[in-house]
Amino acid sequence: MAKRKIRSKTRRANNEGSIYQRPDGRWAGVATVGQDENGKRIRKTVYGKSRLEVVDKLNKLLNKISNDNYEYLENTTIGEIMNEWLLVFKKMQVSPRTFEHVYRNFKLHIEPKIGKMKIEEVSTTVIQKVLNEMLEEGYSLAVVKKVKFIFNQFFNYAIDNKLAINNPTTRTRVRSVERKIYDGENKYKAIPPQVRDEFLSKLNTHEFLKPLCMCMMFAGLRTGEVLALTWNDIDFENKTISVRRAITTVPKFDEQGKVKERVTVVSETKTACSVREVPMPDILVQALEDWKENRHFFGRENNINLTQNNSLVFGNNDGSVRSYSGTKAIFKRFLKSNNLDKFGIHFHGLRHTYSNMLFENNENPKVIQALLGHKSVKTTITTYNSVDKSYFKKATDTLNKQFAVDKNKVTENNKAQNLLENLDDEELDKLLELLEKRKRKKEKDFEM
Repeated sequence: MAKRKIRSKTRRANNEGSIYQRPDGRWAGVATVGQDENGKRIRKTVYGKSRLEVVDKLNKLLNKISNDNYEYLENTTIGEIMNEWLLVFKKMQVSPRTFEHVYRNFKLHIEPKIGKMKIEEVSTTVIQKVLNEMLEEGYSLAVVKKVKFIFNQFFNYAIDNKLAINNPTTRTRVRSVERKIYDGENKYKAIPPQVRDEFLSKLNTHEFLKPLCMCMMFAGLRTGEVLALTWNDIDFENKTISVRRAITTVPKFDEQGKVKERVTVVSETKTACSVREVPMPDILVQALEDWKENRHFFGRENNINLTQNNSLVFGNNDGSVRSYSGTKAIFKRFLKSNNLDKFGIHFHGLRHTYSNMLFENNENPKVIQALLGHKSVKTTITTYNSVDKSYFKKATDTLNKQFAVDKNKVTENNKAQNLLENLDDEELDKLLELLEKRKRKKEKDFEM
């Protein structure tokens, strides 16, 4: 008796009527995408390893057809769509420097890997592979997360404009914590304590760098904050510096998103927390007073006022804003000419030195955070508190003081031990008998 074929009672979902399994095991789905000039239907077939994969591809295809974007999406790669989104929309939403970083990440990490694909071909797996490859190639977790953020923003835009029906980025995963191998040689960012006196001694010979570097080393200012200072920000009477602005380099772009020039301007500080008032030690006050006098005489000789309230403290000789790169170049030449480059001193390391000196004197981390203008005390503690071998010695000295050993007592005990070890049996018996008598005498005296 022949077996009857039992039909499934489960109905197919909408748009799944054309899905079938091929003899080779793969699944396929067919959709009508339009008509040719003779009225004949144009059909397109999509393939996948499973029914679900084909359903997903058909949905994306039908979405393109239903929202009048089919021809655009068929003839445009995701690289071209993302590039247009970045230049038309993203560029106007962020600062020029932020856009430069975003566009660079797109050009370096996204376009070369998936730029030629169609938007419906970019799945969660495709994006996850891009992120995984970046980690394997040694890129930092921060950069990988920024690339993921670009993907996420783009697909949200694509959904809003009916270019995609879902965001494949939402199910991708990257680890939350950076795994770094400790490199003791590169951990110490501040100027080492044993080098500071030599550095300051050489710094005294440089008229311009002396007050500028001291603002970083004894007030903790960032380079951009120092270069944006005006004389109105320096309160000699109360010995404070008001940090309100910072210089920044703003890139200018052409129509293709390439940087055509960079302009140094004075703008807002790095964060809102960076606006602060910092006390000045006497050594810094004296250095700035000497520098102001120097600028006064230079300006008088060249018929320009360089010491009025709104004049830049460390501007160029014509009063214009000085660039970060130019100032850094002066600093590097100074290190080399004074044989200080062998110590690995960096410009930003002066700010690290300021925080380190405060930590070395057991200052409260929250106070140091406020002085540095950090948003989080975690940054202050983990990034701006370098550790060198002197810290270990101090820790050992602290333990020695707390658990001090009486060396005289140890010497006496050692002598007694050596004496006992050299006694013969008869001498040892006599000693024990004597100790026993003394013990009985003490007990008798106690009873009386």
